[in-house]
Amino acid sequence: MEAVGLAFGILGTLDICLRTGQNLRERYKDIRNAGRDVDDLNLRVENVWIHIAYQLSTVQSSGDEVPLVLRDHIGVLLDKLVFCLHTACKNIDKVTDNTGKTRALKFALFLKGSLEKDVSALEKWRDMFGSTFYMLSIPKNPTLDRILSMEVRKNAPPVGSALANVKAIRDVQANDPTKHFSSVWLPPVRMYFPNPIGYSKSHIVLDENTHTKYIMETITVDQGQRNYDQLDRDVTKLATVLRESKNVPGILTCKGVVRKVGMNRLPEEFQFILEMPHGLGDTPSCLRSVLHKSAHEPHPLEERILLARQIANAVIFVHNLNFVHKNMRPDTILVFPNPGKTLGTPFLVGFQMFRSADGVTYRSGDDDWSKNLYRHPSRQGTHPDNIYRMQHDIYSLGVILLEVGLWAPFVDQAGHPGEALSQIVPILQDRDQRKGATRIKKQLVSMATHYLPPRMGTRYADVVVACLTCLDKNSELGTEGEFLEDDGILVGVRFVQHVSGVLEEIAV
Repeated sequence: MEAVGLAFGILGTLDICLRTGQNLRERYKDIRNAGRDVDDLNLRVENVWIHIAYQLSTVQSSGDEVPLVLRDHIGVLLDKLVFCLHTACKNIDKVTDNTGKTRALKFALFLKGSLEKDVSALEKWRDMFGSTFYMLSIPKNPTLDRILSMEVRKNAPPVGSALANVKAIRDVQANDPTKHFSSVWLPPVRMYFPNPIGYSKSHIVLDENTHTKYIMETITVDQGQRNYDQLDRDVTKLATVLRESKNVPGILTCKGVVRKVGMNRLPEEFQFILEMPHGLGDTPSCLRSVLHKSAHEPHPLEERILLARQIANAVIFVHNLNFVHKNMRPDTILVFPNPGKTLGTPFLVGFQMFRSADGVTYRSGDDDWSKNLYRHPSRQGTHPDNIYRMQHDIYSLGVILLEVGLWAPFVDQAGHPGEALSQIVPILQDRDQRKGATRIKKQLVSMATHYLPPRMGTRYADVVVACLTCLDKNSELGTEGEFLEDDGILVGVRFVQHVSGVLEEIAV
C-alpha cells in the first residue's frame, strides 16, 4: 500500500507540474512582442519547459516501473518544481493586466529582475533534475524499455535531449539483437599534428580528409590480457554509448574507434576519436595544467564552485551510462575554453582503465604515488584489494574537489608532491603501503575539514568529506550492506542528494 500511495502522490504532483508549467508557457507567449527583454524571457521559458515536459511525461508514463528509491527522490524534486512554477506564475500576473497585455513600464522598472530569477530557477531545476532522470537508463526492465520507446515515438524529442539519450543508452545496454547500431569501428585515418594536451594522455588531432579537429584517447591493451573478445565488446559498448548519447554534460561524443593490431593480429591499442564540444573553444587544457598556470591567482569563487559542480555531474553521468571510470584525477579532466568564463568547462576523459558497471574488473594497478593519491586505499598498488565500484570514483572526486577548493596543485610540474601536500610527504615513505594509504586518506579528510571552510564554505567542505569517507562504515552515502543488492540506483540517488545536489545549492 505504501508503494501505491507513493506512486499516486507523485502522479498527482506530476499532473500539477505539467498543467502549471503549460499555463506558464502560454502566459509568456501572450506577452511576447512587448520588448526585447520580454521576448528573450519567452524564448528561454519555451526552451526550458519543452525539456522539462518531455522528462515529466516520461516519468508519468513509467509509473511503477520507476524504482521505488528513485520515485521517492523524484517526489522531493517535484515539490521544488511546484514552488518554482507557482512563484513564476504569480510574478507574471503582476506584469499583465486583465486582458493579458504587458504593463511595460512596470515590467521595466520593477519586475524584470523577478522574472529573470524565475526563469533561471526553472533552468537550474532542469539541469539538476537531468542527472536524476538519466538514472532511468540503469535498471534492466523490459517494460520500461517499451514505455520509453512509446514516449520517443509519441513526443519525437530532439536529438541530444535527455529522453532521446536515455532511450539510446538503454538500447545499447540491452544487447538486444533486434537493435541495430552502425559500427563504431573506423578505418585507419591519417591524423595531422597529434598535439599532446598538457599532462594528459589525450591528443588534439586534425583529420586529414575533413580538416576537423578531434580529441584522440588511446587505450593500450595490457599484453597479459587474454580475454580479447570481452575487451572488444567493452570497447564497442563504451564507444556506442558515447556516440549515441549526445550533449551529455561533461562527456565528449565519440565519433568512432580505430583498432590497431600487432604483427600477431591481436589488438595493441584502441584509439577513441572524440568530438569537440559544441560552442566551446578547441584548445583544451587538462585541469592539472590549469592549476599550475593560476596557482597563485585563483579564479573567482563562483567559477571554482561551477567547476566543482560540473565535474561532479560528469561523474554521475558516467555512472548513468553504466560505466565506472577508474582513472579520475586532474590529468584526466579536460577544461575547454568557454566564452565569458575565465576558467572554462570540464569534460572527463582518460577512460584507459574503464569497465562496464556490471562487468568484471581486471584489478590492474601500479605503484605511481601521483595516481595512488586519487585512489581509495583499497584500490592502490599493483594488486588492488577490492573490485571497483562507483564509490571508488566518488572517492577520487573527493580528492579532486579538495584540490580545486584549495586551488593548489597536489602534483608539481616535475611530478613531485606540491606544497599543499607537505604533511603527506613523510607518509609516502611508509614501507607498509596499505598503512600509508590509510594515513594519507585520514590526512586528506583533515585538510578538507580544517582548510576548506574559510576558503569555500562549510557546505563545500562537507561535500568533500562525504566523498572521501564514502566507503566508511558511517558514510553519509550509505553503508556497505545497503549496496550489496543495489543495481546502481541507490548509490546514484545518495550521490545526487549529498554531493551534486548540495553543490548545486551553494550560493555564491
